Amino acid sequence: PIYLATRSAEGKAEEEISREDLSMVARVTESKILGISMGIVGTGSILWGLFARTDDFGGLAARYSSLIELLSIDRVGSSFLVDLAIFALFQGWLINDDVKRRGMESDSMLSNAAKYIPFYGLVAYLSFRSELPVSESER
Repeated sequence: PIYLATRSAEGKAEEEISREDLSMVARVTESKILGISMGIVGTGSILWGLFARTDDFGGLAARYSSLIELLSIDRVGSSFLVDLAIFALFQGWLINDDVKRRGMESDSMLSNAAKYIPFYGLVAYLSFRSELPVSESER
């Protein structure tokens, strides 16, 4: 996600982009480990929210009613859901741009999953996307 947000200017999309063209932060986010670690943390958070500490917080029904009550009175929690929806809308646009920069097929199953499946689609895309080419000077 950081790479997608800090990518180079739009005009650069027609030219081939190499890793050398990226900033240091963008180079770090090129690692396949980023997608895998996002998936592990996200899945762990979901599992923790659903199943951990049932003796203190009750079962699924009690947690669900607590969540609904919290969202009905807490503007910060509600605005977080709005933020998630806005990011889901922009995720497809960012993926299209990255696919174009990498010279990938825009209608591939991987790019479609990244565009239309929130969070786990992005995890899959970051884990399995093609690598940027290495420039002659980096070899």
